[in-house]
Amino acid sequence: MKEIGGYFELQLRKGEHYHKGAVQLNTARNCLEYILRAKKYKKIYIPYLNSEVIWEPMKKLGIEYEFYSVDFRINPIFDKELVSDEVFLYSDIYGIKFNTVGNLVKRFGKQLIVDNTHAFYSEPFDGIDTIYSPRKFFGLPDGAYLYTDILLDDDFEQDMSIPHMTHLMKRIEYGSASAAYQDYLDYCASLVGQPIKRMSNLASALLANIDYENLKQRQINNFRYLHSVLGKDNIYQFDNFPEDTCPLSYMLYSEDANLRKRLIDNKIYVSTYWKETLNLVEKDSAEYRIVNYLLPLPCDHRYDEEDMKRIIDVIRS
Repeated sequence: MKEIGGYFELQLRKGEHYHKGAVQLNTARNCLEYILRAKKYKKIYIPYLNSEVIWEPMKKLGIEYEFYSVDFRINPIFDKELVSDEVFLYSDIYGIKFNTVGNLVKRFGKQLIVDNTHAFYSEPFDGIDTIYSPRKFFGLPDGAYLYTDILLDDDFEQDMSIPHMTHLMKRIEYGSASAAYQDYLDYCASLVGQPIKRMSNLASALLANIDYENLKQRQINNFRYLHSVLGKDNIYQFDNFPEDTCPLSYMLYSEDANLRKRLIDNKIYVSTYWKETLNLVEKDSAEYRIVNYLLPLPCDHRYDEEDMKRIIDVIRS
């Protein structure tokens, strides 16, 4: 029976999810586990250039996996033919490889899993297993989306968001990411070994409260502004991609050992992705250069042109 009265809850706009037709789970790595269980694959090919958390489902399920390399443009270097119980995982790094994904769909068909954790706004290809992680784009306690054509019969428990909220609430309360950074690290550690669960009620409500088109355009505008100023000197050359592509960040190639520290010292927090990859590849590899020298400059919807100018000023100082 519906409750009437009592104290007020958080006032959230009752809108719609951006990915309305997807399975709603708790984490992206568990979306991958879901696919591997549902499709009963025996082996998966995964890129060296990826977070070590993506290895978790394979180890958990005892599925064989093999790494493959990418070139400096993040295109896969892979000449094998897949057998029927094998699958190829490709990650749209930084959300700019939509055309490469399209080529891989033509090559592998349904034996492809697309990791769109960096490409929230990219549309899935029909019939292709595709994973999204909205936590890379918005402040959420949990939540991931999965497009797949085979569903498991399991009655998964629903995740509870309260234990995952501390870093989010402290950032609002104290107005600083650094004030809750340890809470954020603790939160990330808490996700290790989590079973597949359904998305929490709070994460679902928050995701139905977002003005997606407005935030998407803000992020695209920030990316374009950075590129208009930094692009001519940027060694990393972007592929042509659709006009409405919304990259996760702006990738600036720099071998200046002090630049990342200088940005962070100026409270411009530049992540280092895929540190574990450095233990797997040679120092002359594309992956090594990408991890060490391709700086993901923040350009998301929280910021505007003045913030982008500040980033540029620090880079040029």
